[in-house]
Amino acid sequence: MKKIIPKSRLNPYKIDDRSEIFNSIRNSETALIVLEAQRAWDGLDRFRKDMVRNRNYTYGNQWGDKIKDPSTGMTITEEEYIKSQGKVPLKNNMIRQLVKSVVGQFASNQTEPVCVASDRDEQKLGEMMSIIMKYLYSLNRLWDMDRRTFEKYIISGLVCHKVKYGWNSALNKEDSFVFDVDNRRLFFDNMMTDYRYWDCNLIGEIHDMSVSDLISKFAGNDRNRAIELREIYRTALPDYIRLSYETLTSKQIDDISFLCPSDPNLCRVIEIWRKESKERYKCHDPLKGEYYKIDIEDLPNIKAINQSRIEQGTSQGIPLNDIPLITTEWFIDRYWYARWLSPFGDVLMEMETPYWHKSHPYVISIYPFIDGEVHSFVGDVIDQQRYINRLITMIDFIMGASAKGILLFPEDQIPDGMTIENIADEWSRYNGVIMFKPKPGVPVPQQISTNATNVGAYELLNLQMRLLEEISGVHGAMQGKKASSGTAASLYAQEAQNSALNLVDLLASYNTFREDRDTKLMQVTQQYYKDKRYINIAGNDYSEEAKHIDPDKVRNVQFDLTITESQTTPAFRQQTNEFLMQLFGAGQISIEDLLENGAFPFADRLLQSIEKKKQEMAEMQQQIQSAQGINAQVQPDEQLLQQMMQQK
Repeated sequence: MKKIIPKSRLNPYKIDDRSEIFNSIRNSETALIVLEAQRAWDGLDRFRKDMVRNRNYTYGNQWGDKIKDPSTGMTITEEEYIKSQGKVPLKNNMIRQLVKSVVGQFASNQTEPVCVASDRDEQKLGEMMSIIMKYLYSLNRLWDMDRRTFEKYIISGLVCHKVKYGWNSALNKEDSFVFDVDNRRLFFDNMMTDYRYWDCNLIGEIHDMSVSDLISKFAGNDRNRAIELREIYRTALPDYIRLSYETLTSKQIDDISFLCPSDPNLCRVIEIWRKESKERYKCHDPLKGEYYKIDIEDLPNIKAINQSRIEQGTSQGIPLNDIPLITTEWFIDRYWYARWLSPFGDVLMEMETPYWHKSHPYVISIYPFIDGEVHSFVGDVIDQQRYINRLITMIDFIMGASAKGILLFPEDQIPDGMTIENIADEWSRYNGVIMFKPKPGVPVPQQISTNATNVGAYELLNLQMRLLEEISGVHGAMQGKKASSGTAASLYAQEAQNSALNLVDLLASYNTFREDRDTKLMQVTQQYYKDKRYINIAGNDYSEEAKHIDPDKVRNVQFDLTITESQTTPAFRQQTNEFLMQLFGAGQISIEDLLENGAFPFADRLLQSIEKKKQEMAEMQQQIQSAQGINAQVQPDEQLLQQMMQQK
């Protein structure tokens, strides 16, 4: 660890100190790395603004766009401008319903990972690994997490998960865990264009930790290191002191900066994973059958091992060409290197990637990522939502400004003893009566009511509502709207299916993200699981043998992971039960086979009853057989006594 900050430390939590921070680290090795990470984070500034705008439109804040006031020249929101004109900024949130429908479509097709061993002789191990993945899904609540992540995917067009093995203080458990990474804290290579993300050379995130969490994570068992970390973040106050008391709001995270935490009592940590290069040697040891790589400084050790083998071989009379020596080959190694840095550039922790998959722990998905751009599902329908809100506000203003039952009363016909106020009260009263003397040629009082809203606004509104469905691809059948009179059920089902076709690409893209995440989760689990364990998964989909997990058996096995339809869905259970009932009706299976392989809610209880009756019948049969054996033994004894009596 290199200490690079002078004793006179600046306050890293003031925005004005940013240039001073960089001046303090300009001579350090980590300066370029911090600057590179900040440029990658700044490169996502436009995306973060679009994401916040899409989120606001999704959840109802649809008049928050900034405009320039023509009268004052000041920048204000559209809502403030409409209110200044004496109008009410109305809105009809159609985007929220679209998002709910798409998320519901995803949730209705529940899927789960299935692991298949590449070697056909190791299929039992594939079943064992599938049980582990199902256990991890339950442990991390990944089905719930996927629904919320997919909703964020629809709104922003980008999602990121982090897969790692370690201690989870919330669960008080050490295992493989999946964490959702906030898009506003994420940064990655701004030169990346491959939609498979194979050209990513930089990725990371920014953390805000309390002092206790910081020392617990980076100090380990070294008290001196803990004191040093406390000195680095000496401006941070104890955990129980917070300057912000507002919660359930996104204001703090929306205004996040790269170097300074939103709360000055927290510690900003920058986690950076970079793909770096280094000179190394590839080594092949034929004696042990191993391939590995070493650093250049370790080459003398390899030469010493080879010299020792030559001496031992020649002493035993082995020809030099037959002695198994370690062969080396120079190459430039590309590897992932991780650093946890403070805003000043202090190295809190650093290491080469410890994972067997030789990559970073992040999994990202950007949709559609054409030419390096992201275009979210919600962003495509914002213009239609804005126009719908404008039409509703305009119709409300027109209706408020139009004449509605105005009374025209000739002034010279006001009855004696009454004022115009008395006439207005009597006119609006139920069964009111006004007496007046009509004059020839003078029109009688009349009430005027105009329909000033018939200016095409309703037609425009209906047009925008239809365009919203056409552009989003989410039609009324998918949203569960009532079909018009006379619509056939088959036609309505076909409309819902055709509407679902518009979402196939979006759903397939997210399922690819899930496969990449689950594959990385599976690889991390294979690497770090050490002890044997028994995982009791509910249901009868897996054998009892596969539930006894042996990490040594699955550690070096190559698995192919696929996302398939879950067997716990109602549709799948219904099809399974119908097929088993047909076999049972044909006499091909017994009642026990039906209950063990079916998905009936009463199966376990009925099986217990059948087994209990079988056991009782077996006991009764055994008692009967025992009684018959005693009788058979008594009868020969009686015959022998009779013969003896006859002889006497």
